[in-house]
Amino acid sequence: MSAEDNEILVQPVKTFHGEEGFKTPDSEPFAVSRQRMADLKANELVVEVAAAEKAAPAASNKSAPTPRNKGKNGDAAD
Repeated sequence: MSAEDNEILVQPVKTFHGEEGFKTPDSEPFAVSRQRMADLKANELVVEVAAAEKAAPAASNKSAPTPRNKGKNGDAAD
């Protein structure tokens, strides 16, 4: 088994700073060893790219604008 066979591509799902450097959900996927992936995954910091291709961006705290219902005449009903 070569060293390449032991590396797995992962995508960060949370921001963290580790031996790989500073990673955010917007970072590119990066290769880690199987053991390192297990450690990062146990802490819910990454997902395997092959399993999820690329993780969905973290949910923002911004809420969508509330839709306004229109009354009979097309006016907004309050």
